[in-house]
Amino acid sequence: MSKPSPIIEIFSVPPLQCNCTIIGDPENNRDCIVVDPGGNVDYILQRISKHGLTLKRVLITHGHLDHIAGGKELKDKTGCDILMHQDDLGLYEKVKEQFRDFGMALQAPREPLPRPDEFVSDGTVLKWSPSYSIECIHCPGHTAGSIAYYFPECSMVCPGDTLFRGSVGRTSWYGIPSLEVSGHGEQTTIGEEQMNNPYVR
Repeated sequence: MSKPSPIIEIFSVPPLQCNCTIIGDPENNRDCIVVDPGGNVDYILQRISKHGLTLKRVLITHGHLDHIAGGKELKDKTGCDILMHQDDLGLYEKVKEQFRDFGMALQAPREPLPRPDEFVSDGTVLKWSPSYSIECIHCPGHTAGSIAYYFPECSMVCPGDTLFRGSVGRTSWYGIPSLEVSGHGEQTTIGEEQMNNPYVR
């Protein structure tokens, strides 16, 4: 009997249309993780509930507001852990200033974001369910603490804003798998970017 495919949902969330990703174990304990919950937490929880999953971890690719703003509410509502690279802690803690700089001060979280439960670094490997793991790849550039999360059993990587389809994340604002889920825009593959993206040739 073949192993069921992982549950994967990718959708954009406000305030800046960041790609948020849910990855769930369809059997065993039905745990899931969420990558980059920028906002619209009610919808994220709705999608998790639809699949009968339990959120255990939030993975943050980098500390920009559109990738972190929903983390506190998810933690408050589910008790999940928040993980990120320590080099972006300063950005993460200045989320209100980031909203102000983008002219969205009224949308900023009212309370400080909770301190991350765990810091990951290059080479960290996490087992998040009996059948699935995460490999962490530190890729500074867009921000000092940018992390790509590689899911080997899913043949998927989430690099945040480090790599886009046909482009790369800007560095001026401080801060081989089959599927590459960028922080914004269309999905692509590592092979396609190696062949066609002038920034990675």
